[in-house]
Amino acid sequence: MNKQTSRVLMILLNSPGQYYNYAELAEILSVSSRSVRNYIQSLMQFMNDIKFADMLQISEGGVTFTGTRKDISRILEEVVDTDFYLYRLSQEERSFMIILYLLLLDDYSNLAQLSEKFNVSRTTALKDMDKVKLYLEHYNIALDPFMKKGYRLLSGELKRRDMILKIIRSGTGNVNIYEKFLYNEWELEKNAALLKNILLDTEVLYGLEVSDTNFEEILLTLLIIVKRLGDGRQIEASENQQTFQNMSVYELAGHILNRISSCFRVPMNEAEMEYLASRLYDCQFHHQTIMQEGKDIRLHLALTGFLLKISEELHVPPFENDVTVEQLESHLRAIDKAHLGGRQIRNDYTEQMIEEYPQYFELICRHRSILESLLEYQYTRDDLAVILIYLIVMVEGFQSPDHLPEVIVVCHTGIGTANFLTKRLKNSFHIKILTVTSNHKLKELIGKCSCDLIISTVCLEPEPELWIKVSPMLNDEDILKLQKVFMDIRKCKNKAARLNAKKLPGDREKTPDSTIAAVLKAGHVLLDVRCPDWTGAIRTAAEPLLREGVIENRYVEEMIRSVQVNGAYFVYSPGVALIHAGPLDGVNSFGLTLMRLAPPVGFGHKLHDPVKYVICMAVKEKDHRLQPIMKLMDILSEPISIAELDQMTDAAALHRCLIEKEEEAYEKSEF
Repeated sequence: MNKQTSRVLMILLNSPGQYYNYAELAEILSVSSRSVRNYIQSLMQFMNDIKFADMLQISEGGVTFTGTRKDISRILEEVVDTDFYLYRLSQEERSFMIILYLLLLDDYSNLAQLSEKFNVSRTTALKDMDKVKLYLEHYNIALDPFMKKGYRLLSGELKRRDMILKIIRSGTGNVNIYEKFLYNEWELEKNAALLKNILLDTEVLYGLEVSDTNFEEILLTLLIIVKRLGDGRQIEASENQQTFQNMSVYELAGHILNRISSCFRVPMNEAEMEYLASRLYDCQFHHQTIMQEGKDIRLHLALTGFLLKISEELHVPPFENDVTVEQLESHLRAIDKAHLGGRQIRNDYTEQMIEEYPQYFELICRHRSILESLLEYQYTRDDLAVILIYLIVMVEGFQSPDHLPEVIVVCHTGIGTANFLTKRLKNSFHIKILTVTSNHKLKELIGKCSCDLIISTVCLEPEPELWIKVSPMLNDEDILKLQKVFMDIRKCKNKAARLNAKKLPGDREKTPDSTIAAVLKAGHVLLDVRCPDWTGAIRTAAEPLLREGVIENRYVEEMIRSVQVNGAYFVYSPGVALIHAGPLDGVNSFGLTLMRLAPPVGFGHKLHDPVKYVICMAVKEKDHRLQPIMKLMDILSEPISIAELDQMTDAAALHRCLIEKEEEAYEKSEF
């Protein structure tokens, strides 16, 4: 079975019971219908060989799979077998499989062994090795020059493990052929249950919340560690390792390795501790109560600004200090990691979520640029659906009974239909149904109680102020209409509640240190500073914070190094930069400066150079003082505001102008 035939099988297995005609499959595979017919014939032969032919139904130029989930699992086991007789790999897949095989060996493997292992001729194996050599050169891994014995990789233990994981992560499809091969070659399954329990115990002991994807990646890391240590292969101290100032990662690594050493009787060293700590950190298998690096600040700032805009539109308080927000931020880190690795995270519920919550999804799309401008990549539809899931949880969790839409249901066909419709409404929406009545009683009922919406299965005469006619079955069109109306009702009720709260004596809905005036001192506004280049701009903007002991010298150097390594990502809008490093890079307390350059200076950003305004920020932890920083960034992103600020020659006046603009925005806001 070739790769295209396998793709047809996977399409059918992923949608049991769905009928595909040959034209549809041809479009999906970008081939002709004739090719599809050939694939189906090969597929029928394969299904016949494994005794599943009756589950593939062919009729009228199309095909469908009729088996159960159990049948699918059994078929997949047959599709990917360790000898590769049924599943014929492409040359690229086979080349990566050969690299993986050589990585798993500490000895030589010759052409005869490779051709037998992967069921190809020696000529094909030799051609594959030419491609393998090119891949290895790209990853700076050498082959042993003593070729008479065969092929053997020359690689340090750290690079060997990293390359194994890299190949495993590159696997796609329902079954990861590389991971399955690894498990079979090293017999990893025998240790999987015990190591999984060690990880689960660690999660409970340290109170961690780890995604399934990251849990599985760390489990695979531990399986590799145990196998290599059991074979006497340790990472040496001379191999470069990543170090962390966050000791909680080392504590976790030490706990896990002590358990492993006790259970498997394998030796440990400091380099192994550092390796596992780096893997735990990369997979977010640790507490993230504080921000670790500059990229953590970047993500947290982007998410803070995004949620502020969302909360303004929905007329709910900003989503602060919420466990769900922490979980969303952690999930976005996983997405960020996937993007950097050239991978996409698949979300099986994307279309379902978007279909059920179109207004919330449209709201996310409207403000996605806040996240994307600071992170410098575009979110996929699946990524946005992940954000949608968390947003629904946050918004619905905020709704109090007093803010729920209050509804009267009018039904003319009897109590049975009325109860059915009421149940559908309660299952589909977070609302309060005041009562169910008939049309002739509605006028009297409205006089006795007020409601936000009347939902009726018949036309109403005379028409109430706000009502919607729906089908007793509550079809998809009805649900979409009601979602929009309920969202508007909640906005109005939240707005009214917030306005009433603002009228309370002394309550401005703002904490004293959550304003621009509190986070930016007048003495920290520097106007028309001349700097020779961007490094001079960073040093000058940081001077007030350095002088007051807010930051240490190494924080300044780390900001400069960040630009050199990562580019000028913090030039977030035309002419404006938000410079910063990580909280662990020499931050003693919170601090902020604003500097206007004269003339502007280039930072190396291809879209937003040259930079005229520089915000220098130092933060030690997540807190609500980041919100006024986002407001300051918003003001400096508006061309009208920039034009006004450009005319000011007095630092104190510019400082007052920023405060006034924040006040104006607050007064105009709908909460």
